[in-house]
Amino acid sequence: MWFYILILLATVCTLFSQELPDYLKDKKCSLSNDLKSCFIKNGNLAIPLIANGDAKYHIPPLNPMTISSIQLITTPNLQLNLTDIKIFGLDKMIITDIRFDWDKNLFTITLTGSNVTIEGLYTADGHVMVMPVKGRGKFSIVLKNGEYKVTSTTEIIEKNGVKYHRPTSCRLTYKFGGIDFNFENLFAGNDELSREINKFLNENWDLLLNDFGPGIADTISSIIRNIFEKFSDQVPIKNFFLE
Repeated sequence: MWFYILILLATVCTLFSQELPDYLKDKKCSLSNDLKSCFIKNGNLAIPLIANGDAKYHIPPLNPMTISSIQLITTPNLQLNLTDIKIFGLDKMIITDIRFDWDKNLFTITLTGSNVTIEGLYTADGHVMVMPVKGRGKFSIVLKNGEYKVTSTTEIIEKNGVKYHRPTSCRLTYKFGGIDFNFENLFAGNDELSREINKFLNENWDLLLNDFGPGIADTISSIIRNIFEKFSDQVPIKNFFLE
């Protein structure tokens, strides 16, 4: 669900490393000055611009961001698939921290988002904790006061004498102030049972992360790595900063 938020994070990181479009050329940072402050300031100025999308740079529109389908959970206990998905609120994400470890080729970036909403269609069959979940229809999930932290490592390779970054690992941690679930048409439109299950999900959102979290984190890491690989394969290290 919320792993597409991290597409925004990866896009911001990689855009600063290539020949920028005109509307971002003044957002590049210098290693000789306060890189952290510059990255946070200019990154936050860039987010609403990047959110418009740019076909030339292979950046999809992020407000809303759309995706056709996600096979979110496939376990013996629960099958949960999402389709026709739209994600709102990515243009209002805020970079709050960035940390570099040049010796280890490692960086960590943190973003926050007060309300990110995912909407679309779902099909579900199985159990969430002790509650049965079965149905198909519309869904919405609101992620409240989220903090998303990604730590990535890279190695340096050379192509024709020019140095490039190549991602080697990507790890996600996250936390929320709350999550609001709403799944319509559960159990063939049984309104009373639907209300009870949605109430149960909303009251136990923090416990649900134990079931959903690991699979979501793996998916997020894979998406971020794939996006970074696409850019870093073409953009040399020397173009990361003003120097």
